[in-house]
Amino acid sequence: ITSLQEIITHCVERKQPELTPSDVMLKPVTLAELDQLVERTRDIGELENVYALTPMQKGMLFHSLMDAESGAYFEQTTFDLHGRFQADIFQDSLNQLAQRHEIFRANFISGWQDEPVQVIFRHKEVGFRCEDLRHLDDQERDAYVQEFIRQDKAAGFDLSRDALMRVAILRTGDEDYYFVWSSHHILMDGWCVALVTDEVFEVYFAAVEHRESKLAPVTPYSQYIEWLEAQDVEAAASYWKEYLLDYDQQTSIPTGKVGAKADGEQFEHVLCDLGKDLTGLMEMVAKQYHVTTNTLLQTAWGLLLQKYNGSNDAVFGGVVSGRPAEISGIENMVGLFINTIPVRIRSKAEDTFADLIRANQQQALASQDYETYPLYEIQALTEQKQELIQHIIVFENYPVEEQVEQLGEGAASDFVISNAGMIEQTNYDFNLVVMPQEAMKIRFEYNA
Repeated sequence: ITSLQEIITHCVERKQPELTPSDVMLKPVTLAELDQLVERTRDIGELENVYALTPMQKGMLFHSLMDAESGAYFEQTTFDLHGRFQADIFQDSLNQLAQRHEIFRANFISGWQDEPVQVIFRHKEVGFRCEDLRHLDDQERDAYVQEFIRQDKAAGFDLSRDALMRVAILRTGDEDYYFVWSSHHILMDGWCVALVTDEVFEVYFAAVEHRESKLAPVTPYSQYIEWLEAQDVEAAASYWKEYLLDYDQQTSIPTGKVGAKADGEQFEHVLCDLGKDLTGLMEMVAKQYHVTTNTLLQTAWGLLLQKYNGSNDAVFGGVVSGRPAEISGIENMVGLFINTIPVRIRSKAEDTFADLIRANQQQALASQDYETYPLYEIQALTEQKQELIQHIIVFENYPVEEQVEQLGEGAASDFVISNAGMIEQTNYDFNLVVMPQEAMKIRFEYNA
């Protein structure tokens, strides 16, 4: 009884609640270490939770610390909005989003007890600014908007303290607005963009119509971190070691001769539209052999790389969605789940293409159990180390631009959204982005 009374007296005397190690997910952490972290982040906000990073978050943090100027993993969506719009209500909607999803209240701290951590604050607002450009003429306005976009990208994000998502609304006419919506990829993957924009606009419409917003219950991202920490890392390590056994070369893309070496990076892209007929044929072949279009394309790409490299063994990176079905509510969870894993395509002289795609489909299914294992750990198991993967293939099953433009549709809306565009950049010099629609498109992004 005396001990309990001492604790009660101690708690009542405190002006504000204080975190103890049992309140945070990060284990092991002492009270002294936690106090140190609280002190270190006090000027940013009040700490709510601390936990580890996912493998992909660690990779992105590493690249942003190594080269803060590169612009890798900076994501920017832009679109025009025409109609009646209330920017102040929209700002409130963004902040409600941040209160619902802990990942938008996160910052990433490195150099703390040898491991980086993500710290979640009780309150953190989404970055927001609204500017009225109606006093400018058309030419001045266009120049201002272009310069704004450039500066926004150049500013990037300080992962240790900034709001890692920000929205700027530039008013270009009485009923015309231009949106610049930027975030760091460390917060969320492309799958989340539609979830997030849908939710923000639902809260906005509800406020305008003076009704309750209809939102699904939130499954916190920390549940995924807990799931990750329970995975069998030894089994994953031995799987990938076996998968890459005897791979003793490097698979590269032939590069052109550079006339004058430029400073930094300059990304350009080539868009290939495969058309409906070819897309239809590919889908027919995939169905016939019970494989996915993804496997079909990866195999074809692997064979092309074999030709370029004079070898019958090719390895490149494949991006996986990484959302484990056993976590309930995972499809609506907001955060970063994707991971990059090696894809190895081997062939023998007597193999038919049908043999190869079937074998690769089996291999892809086997890899699924180990696809959350960190790429840097897989690389460490190989003799190529960081040079194991020199480019990646990404399958985008979410046409972000189309989804954003659909937000303006529907009875509740007083506006239309058009000209949606998105830029993002990885740390690889060459990427294949596949957009599987009725007429499949492949975007080759490269460092020129």
